[in-house]
Amino acid sequence: MKKGIELVLQAKRGDREALSTLLIDRQSKMYKTALLYVHNQEDALDIVQETSLQAFLSIKHLRHPQYFDTWLVRILINVSRRFYNRDRPISEVVELTTDCHRQVDLHQDLMQDLAMVPEKYRLVLILFYFNELQESEIAKVLRVPTGTVKSRLNRGREWLREKGDVIREY
Repeated sequence: MKKGIELVLQAKRGDREALSTLLIDRQSKMYKTALLYVHNQEDALDIVQETSLQAFLSIKHLRHPQYFDTWLVRILINVSRRFYNRDRPISEVVELTTDCHRQVDLHQDLMQDLAMVPEKYRLVLILFYFNELQESEIAKVLRVPTGTVKSRLNRGREWLREKGDVIREY
């Protein structure tokens, strides 16, 4: 943990290599989060790239190095929202093998159900289940009380139970 904070401090002092290391370590998680948000591989890659650029441009403004991950997720969410709100068509680029057709179909159906969840619930579900953030961390990222996060998680789950077709199969 200290090594991570030291890297953040180095990055704040202008060490581009330190920031690159931090971003590369988090690249996979950023991509997965972006993909869950926009459902398009090319857009998800663009979001990760734009998030990295924004992090490079604004790292000096990070006030608390221990919250680097929270700060980075916040940037990612803002960039993802801009992409999502463009109303771009969803394109699926998935190479399938015959053994995993059913799993991929279920995954795609789940992503479609998740895409229909109202944004304030969908975002909390993504951060909790796919980014594995604690409720308190989600509260910091979204700048809302922890109780609001708990409420949105419950309402999002309830929405999926009532209206989601696939959630019962998982």
